[in-house]
This record gives sequence, structure tokens and C-alpha cells, in this order.
Amino acid sequence: MKESKLDNLVWMIFLIAGLIFAIIGIVICVNMLYTQGKVKTIGVIEEAYSREHSSYTLVSFEVNGEKITARVNGYSSGFYKGKEIEIYYNEQNPNEISIPSLDLLFLIFPGIGVLFAGIGGTGLLVKWRKKKREEKLRENGDVIYGDYVETRLNTSYSVNNRHPYNIICEWYNVEDGKTYIFKSNNIWMNPENKIEEQNITTFPIYIDLEDKKNYTMDIDSLIEDVVDLS
Repeated sequence: MKESKLDNLVWMIFLIAGLIFAIIGIVICVNMLYTQGKVKTIGVIEEAYSREHSSYTLVSFEVNGEKITARVNGYSSGFYKGKEIEIYYNEQNPNEISIPSLDLLFLIFPGIGVLFAGIGGTGLLVKWRKKKREEKLRENGDVIYGDYVETRLNTSYSVNNRHPYNIICEWYNVEDGKTYIFKSNNIWMNPENKIEEQNITTFPIYIDLEDKKNYTMDIDSLIEDVVDLS
């Protein structure tokens, strides 16, 4: 398990949800702009119903002297019985109506969709770039060995109310006389028992010595035989 599926799942959820919202918004926009075969008229609200899991509006209007009552899914807080509103009805099927003022509320969907898709896409891109950077470090970087210090719970990040762990190492650089602290990538299992069982005291660290902030800790020995089925 070299890369937790939980991390990717979060960003995928954001991306997929964003795309769904964006598609819904686009469909609604197209439907609003496409007026061929639709007739504009004034209707009267007969009922405006809204509950937690359901909402609809009943509107009555006249077509060639005949009273039509049609239902549209959706509700606005400004709707009440007897209110006159502008509607469009399908000339071929008058029971099929749309309410422009209600449709406008759904125009927030494209904005929400772009925001969510942007967050998800950016998260996946960042992880992809990080993976490529780490691959380059493993191929071309210098290798040092950091002394194991401790395992810390990363309380600043969580998925499904779970926090990952980080391995902390330190390395003394004889060239500048400084001690550097390194932190591993997130691990979704507590590695302390395996570290103790394998008597691990150091971890390889691939690093760019010209830019010591550019590094990756090799913890494959801890997680290569762990299968994440979550």
C-alpha cells in the first residue's frame, strides 16, 4: 500500500460531485434558453409545498379558455397560494411547464460544480505532481539515513474521522553542523509495532542536498505487505 486509497477517494468525491453539479446546471441553463415550442404566460400558484425530502409547486393557467393545473418540482420561499408568476408551458403538452424564477435558483449549480471540481482536480493534480517529484528524487536524489525519533498522530488531517500517522526522523549534517527534522508521508496504520518488531532505527531519505526541503522518506519496508481494503 504505497499510496492510501483514502486520500485519493476524498479528491475523487469532490471531482465527481463537482462534475454532477456542473452538468445539472448546464442542462438547466440550456432548458431555460431553449424556448422553441414553449409559450410564455401568467399562472397562479395553487399550492407551494416544501418538506425536508420533497418540494413542489402547483400552478394553474389558461390555454385556449381551458384551465390547466400543472406541477413542477421545486419551491421558493417567495411562493404562496394565489401569487401570479411567469411560466412557460409546452405548446404540445401544456402540463409540462417551467418557472423561470425557480430555474434561476438552480443557476448556482454550475458555480458549485466548478468549485468542487476545481478542489478535487487540484487535489489529484497535487498528489500526481508529488508522486512524480518523489520518483525523481528516488532516481536522482542523494540518500541519507535519518535516525528514528517517534511516530506522531497527524491530527490536522482526517478522513472518515480517522487520523493518519507520520514517522519523524532526524539527521545531523556534519558539513554545516545542523540537525534536520524529517517527516514521512501519511500512513493509515500505526507503524510503531512494526518498527519495534523489525528493530528499525533509521530510515532512508532521498533528498536534494541543494534544497533540503525537497525530500521523501522511504517507508516501504513498513507498508509493502499491508493491504488496505477500506
